[in-house]
Amino acid sequence: MMDKLQRMRQIREEINNPHDSERIRNLAEILAEIEGGIRDAVIDQRDELEIDVDDDLAGQSREDRVAMLCDVIEAYTPGGPSVVETWLETCPPEALQDSDADPADLTAYAGLSSEEWQQQIQNWADAYRRQAGDVADDWTLADHHVRSQFGLSLDVFEECVVDVSKERALEDLLAGPSKDVKAGIEANTSEVEA
Repeated sequence: MMDKLQRMRQIREEINNPHDSERIRNLAEILAEIEGGIRDAVIDQRDELEIDVDDDLAGQSREDRVAMLCDVIEAYTPGGPSVVETWLETCPPEALQDSDADPADLTAYAGLSSEEWQQQIQNWADAYRRQAGDVADDWTLADHHVRSQFGLSLDVFEECVVDVSKERALEDLLAGPSKDVKAGIEANTSEVEA
């Protein structure tokens, strides 16, 4: 019985600290190696066929992929960052990559319902109206706030933050490299057929 309890504590400790767990890092390394090997094969195919495809298939290093996989596990532990925050930090949409916004700040707005989002826009607009009077409609005032706070237009903020679900973030984090390779294979095929 004590062995079982001790084993459960050890597993909990590993899950709570995936970056420090040899077992979890080993599993992540295996997956990163498999993904990297397939990606390398597609790149080698390009070299062999002497085709030039303009994409970023080379992607992230295996060590970065291991760290990302550990980040995903950490996102499921109490007190860790959320899956969406992990996504915003490690593989944000292109529109967010030049933003100075802190992913932890953006996470609070991710996945808001339509009603919650409309209420947030109204709250931002009301805050500006208290300071400057009724100078514009809610959307314009909220856009001004988001631009000054996060360096993004309200449209981009809505698309890249508010409309992000935990499911989309998790899919991008886990399946992103496989999707990139699939797109790479399709690009190779298109080049060969052209």
